[in-house]
Amino acid sequence: MNFKKGLFLLGFVTLVGCQNTPDQRSPATSKPIEKNQPNGVPTPDGVKIIPYDRPEIITKPAPTIIVPKQEVKQKFEDGTTLPAYKNIIKQANQALKSGQWDNAEKYALHAQRLAPQASEPFLYLALIANHKNQFQNAESLAKRGLSYAQTKAMKRELWKVILKSAQSQKNNNLINEAQTQLKSL
Repeated sequence: MNFKKGLFLLGFVTLVGCQNTPDQRSPATSKPIEKNQPNGVPTPDGVKIIPYDRPEIITKPAPTIIVPKQEVKQKFEDGTTLPAYKNIIKQANQALKSGQWDNAEKYALHAQRLAPQASEPFLYLALIANHKNQFQNAESLAKRGLSYAQTKAMKRELWKVILKSAQSQKNNNLINEAQTQLKSL
């Protein structure tokens, strides 16, 4: 028991002794005080504030750059020029006119795979969804087609599909939006 007390006392004294050792920083790491510096302004807590000898920062207004307005008329290659696409979209159109909705859907999906950024397959798919009473799907497809539509005529047809699906859903906000868009086209 005495041995344990002695060992504990030795560890305690060592720990206390380590806490009270003097600061052994090397004199090279501390910055020497320049003699030309002003004494500074003392604060109530004893900290001296020494101002820097720096010239005043002068701000200048940024130059105004006027960018001329340019009307961008960019036509991107959406795949509609492919002969296979033209043939399939023609078959989809014929199937729609003859009322063969399943065949028209099959051709429109195939055309969409060939030209994923073409708006015409989305129009056909939206028309087919409207015919199948899938009005939310028709609205979604028509809006997707609008994101790719490049001509006013195509935008008008897609907005007509959206209007019809909105009327079937009795969505007054969408009806008003579609009518406004149709008037502007």
